[in-house]
Amino acid sequence: MNRTLIFLFLCAVFCLSAMAHLSAQTDTRDYLIPNVGDTLYGKVEHIDRRGASPEYYKKIRVTNAKGKRKKYKRVDLESFRVDNVRYEGFWLSQFSNKIVLFNPKYSIDRENGERYFLRVMSTGHLSHYLMEWYEQGDSMRMKMDLLKKQEDEFFIRATQGVLGLKKKALIKYFQECPELSKKIEQKELKQVVEVIDFYNSHCAD
Repeated sequence: MNRTLIFLFLCAVFCLSAMAHLSAQTDTRDYLIPNVGDTLYGKVEHIDRRGASPEYYKKIRVTNAKGKRKKYKRVDLESFRVDNVRYEGFWLSQFSNKIVLFNPKYSIDRENGERYFLRVMSTGHLSHYLMEWYEQGDSMRMKMDLLKKQEDEFFIRATQGVLGLKKKALIKYFQECPELSKKIEQKELKQVVEVIDFYNSHCAD
């Protein structure tokens, strides 16, 4: 094989690899990932909007291109994506054995926890998730920012609604990175994304 053919062959391989990578990046289809079995693609529905106020389906459903629908209990799913938003399942508990909004710590506990699907905002050395829920009779979706270090088996609540960051909880959580704790205490960082960016850039090994 001469040099010209080798060059053309390498170009073809590179182009195919780039196209495959681009296709994977732009694949925004809904999907479900069961605990057991293959990933299922199709229209995913996890919120029931038929009543006076929305509520989460007890069983998440996926409808394939042929119109065939399957339903899965939440405990039988690892994760799913809907409208290009990914949700990851966790068993969460607190010392009270139920979710209490003012408690900043949420342990990952399969034995005693309750199944929650958290919206994935960003992942890294410090990852950002949202816990979402509906209050009875309210059509607005509530949300709570949760942070998790890679090595931790728990989440920490990062915000307290309109009051902004939970400074005391975060200062304690990031005590191994004094520079970050100081910036939070002095209000140099006021947004969750600023805390995440700083930690991943300056505090992570």
